[in-house]
Amino acid sequence: MPASLFGLGHRSPMPLLTALALLPVLLLVSACGTSDDPGDAAPASLATNPHDAFLANLSQACGQAFPGVVTSAPDTDPYFSPGAELVLEFRVCSPDEVSVPVWMGDNGSRTWVFTRTGGGIDLRHDHRHPDGRSEPNTFYGSFVAQPPVATEAPSPNRHEFKRITDEGMSTGWVVEIIPGERYTYGTQRDGEWRHRFDFDLSQPVPSPGDPWGHPPVGTTAQVAASQAAFLDNLAQHCGKAFAGRLVVVPEGSQTFTGDEELIVHFRECGDNRLKLPFHADDDHSRTWIFTRTTAGIDLRHDHRLENGHPDGPGSTWYGAHTQADGTGTRQEFLREELRDGVQTGWRVEIVPNERYTYGTIRDGEWSFRADFDLTSAIETPSAPWGY
Repeated sequence: MPASLFGLGHRSPMPLLTALALLPVLLLVSACGTSDDPGDAAPASLATNPHDAFLANLSQACGQAFPGVVTSAPDTDPYFSPGAELVLEFRVCSPDEVSVPVWMGDNGSRTWVFTRTGGGIDLRHDHRHPDGRSEPNTFYGSFVAQPPVATEAPSPNRHEFKRITDEGMSTGWVVEIIPGERYTYGTQRDGEWRHRFDFDLSQPVPSPGDPWGHPPVGTTAQVAASQAAFLDNLAQHCGKAFAGRLVVVPEGSQTFTGDEELIVHFRECGDNRLKLPFHADDDHSRTWIFTRTTAGIDLRHDHRLENGHPDGPGSTWYGAHTQADGTGTRQEFLREELRDGVQTGWRVEIVPNERYTYGTIRDGEWSFRADFDLTSAIETPSAPWGY
């Protein structure tokens, strides 16, 4: 997957869900005292964990939008130029995930997603078409870095999401936040800013609306009846795990032999997102994520290392969006771009209480296939890596 970029005012009341999520933090703060230094805005109780404190700082203005500007951008960038006006919104916040859409004019294609994982925070870029489908170049990003990859250690006010390229260059993203004052996002190369966007957190502005593909906060995205039935069929098995086997294995596969003991766990089932970890023997690295969008269903593959960090660039968060309505028992997630002139993607089938099938397809034919027996639940496995 390409790793390319794509004075204090009145504050509205904190949304109830955010307030409840942060209640334990606020209670601890009242016991520990507070600081008058805006650069030390994270709660004292979180000072020993910069990742939790960083997410808490992002969440302080949840539900509010703020104006910004493109401070710098490369001359060759086709999308951004210095001086362009932006609007950012801290839209959905929980202790484990914060989503931050950014608008340029009426373009609502981009949402930055910060997710708490084992050992740190992962930054992803959720890019959508105007109709809500995921763009081919989406969900790229990186895991929070430590020196020497990062120029500074992670803190409550600054995280660097960087990696070292094959050429030995440090590249990635930097995010800074001083609650009530400033939010900065941008890309760096060997410690030098390339893109930089600055937002004024002292001046809330009206929300631009819902970013492309995302339903209004607190609502369920409306999809075709067949797609809703498909998701409902998956959710029927929530909380249960089932054994499976490989039926089709690509010739010369370096990943699977065909003899692995497989388990699918219908682990998390929300109104707009379902998470199904896929265990193969002692490998607990994979989780299938089905997300309901305003255009249908998006399938992503969350791959983690044993320490909880996301797998390397191109090895995680790949997937595709539905291009057709499908049926209540079968959905296909096809890539928009052809590969060697061939259409490829993923097919998932669900016959409740009978069979769950996942696999890859080329020109409509199975190239990899795993079948799971839904007639008999088994003991649920341990949590997948990073969860």
